[in-house]
Parts: sequence; C-alpha cells; structure tokens
Amino acid sequence: MLKALKSIHHALTSYYLFFLLIIIWEIAPRLGWVSAVFVPPFSRVLKVGADLGIGNILLYIAISLKRVFVGFFMSTLLALPLGFILAGALPWLARFIRPFTLFLSQIPPYILFPVFVIIIGIGEGGIYTVIFWSSFWPILFTSIAGISQVDPLLVRAAKAMNASRIQIFFKVVLPAAFPAIMTGMRTGLTMSFFMLIGAESMGADKGLGWLIHNAQSMGFIERIYLGALIVAVVGALLNFVLDFLEESIVDWKEVAEEQTI
Repeated sequence: MLKALKSIHHALTSYYLFFLLIIIWEIAPRLGWVSAVFVPPFSRVLKVGADLGIGNILLYIAISLKRVFVGFFMSTLLALPLGFILAGALPWLARFIRPFTLFLSQIPPYILFPVFVIIIGIGEGGIYTVIFWSSFWPILFTSIAGISQVDPLLVRAAKAMNASRIQIFFKVVLPAAFPAIMTGMRTGLTMSFFMLIGAESMGADKGLGWLIHNAQSMGFIERIYLGALIVAVVGALLNFVLDFLEESIVDWKEVAEEQTI
C-alpha cells in the first residue's frame, strides 16, 4: 500500500503546483482577495462551460484544429522541400537570401493580416495564410540548419559504399537532420495554433479565437477564461502528441541503428 502511494505521489509531483493554482483561483475571489467580477472562481468558469455544452466546445476545437492543420500542412509541404534543396543543392543561394528571409520572418502575421485580407479576402483564406506564414519560417530555417549540419564524413562514407543520392538522403542526411527538423515543426505548429486565436478573432464566425473575441465584445468574463483554458489544454495536448511522435521515431531510429551495427 505504501509503495502504491509513493508511486502515485511520484506521478503527481509535476501537477501539485497546477492543483494549487486552481485552489487559489477558486478561493481568492470568494474570500475577496481579488474582484470576482474580473477573476471569477474556477467553478463558475466550469459552469459556464457546462452551460455552453460539450458539443459546442468540441465543435469550436475541431474547427480551430482543422484550420491549424491545413495551414501547417501547406507550410510543411513547401518549407521542407525548399529547405532540403537550399541546404543540400544550393547552399550558396541559401546564404544569399538568408538576410531577406530573416527580415520577412520578423514581420508579425498580425500586421500582415489586413494585407492578406485585401489580397485573399476576409474569411478562411486570410486565416490559412496567417497560419501558413507563422509556421513556414521556423520549419524552413530548421530544415536548412539540420541539413547543413550533417557531418560530411557520413556522406563521404556512404558515397564510398556506392550509395545512391536517394539512399544517402533518406538513410544518412534525413536521419541526422531529423532532430532539428522536428524542433522546427513543433515550433511551427505551436506558433500556428496561437496565431490562429488572433486570426479567428479578426475574420471568423466560429472557433476558439472567435469564442474569446465574442466573449470580450459581449463582456462575458467567464467565457474569456473558459476560452483561455481550452486553448491552454488543446495546446498542451498538441505538444504531448508531438513529444510522443518524436520519442517514438527516435526510439525506432536507435533500434534500427543497433540492429545495423
């Protein structure tokens, strides 16, 4: 019994601070430490979520995730091959355009949103463009960096064993660059999700960003907190899934390398 309790304690150690914050959030407005008008108790936020309905909440989450994944997929589809080509076949071009690409990447998508609306129109197109812009740059830069940092000795060794260019790329270059690429994809997906919230508040009629923006416009304080909670939970789940995928792929690669040796 004692061993089981220690195991549970060890598993929950990382969450004690989280539970403490929820307790403080619940009791602080009730004891008058903060204004309940601006910081409603946690239970009241949950009640608003229950009144809104799990079906509506899941619908908003699904709509937002669909926008995130479509924009992220489009940026990955372009950024990864472009990064491979620039780093592998045209490194001189990558060095030449680097100042320009760095300049473009520093422009916040929010500033460009009116431009996207003028060019593409208000609605889904502008939202997808914001997500694309947010995730494209970290994926491009990390793919270039990952390919560029591959040990040349590995490539020469593969060539000495008469490996083709395709074999070298998939069996040497890509596995070596994978950690950097995965970091860029995780960063791109995270940025896409949080930029989506702002984009939905400017050009959508459904979604998590719209939920927060609509609550702010109508003065529904509890709904603002509810939207923020949902965004935090969904963002954490996305990071968890990415961590799981990365660890699974890295473990598979390590097993494959051990078997080869």
